[in-house]
Amino acid sequence: MTDLDFKQIGQKIKERRQNQGLTQEFIANKLDVNPSHISNIEGGRAHPSLSALVKIANILECSVDFFISGEYFYKVDKSATMTLDSQIMDKLKYADIDKKRRILQMIDLL
Repeated sequence: MTDLDFKQIGQKIKERRQNQGLTQEFIANKLDVNPSHISNIEGGRAHPSLSALVKIANILECSVDFFISGEYFYKVDKSATMTLDSQIMDKLKYADIDKKRRILQMIDLL
């Protein structure tokens, strides 16, 4: 696992704050920290705790995911998330009419 890119996270916080028309001082007052700490977070020189990141997200009216979405990668196994019925229907939609009739006969035999 690689470390989080706090410089990128800080940049997203800064952009969101500026888009909201808020100052570092405003955020600092809400968090009860020194404005220089917010500057350090935005510059990637300080690493906010999870609770601080949640508070910042709440102040900036967004999700924590807005700041960290580029930090994780995962592959979704489509078949694992599909129900068995959906998997069967997915396979059937590409079958020709004769195959579908034979499959229906097999199902009827069950």
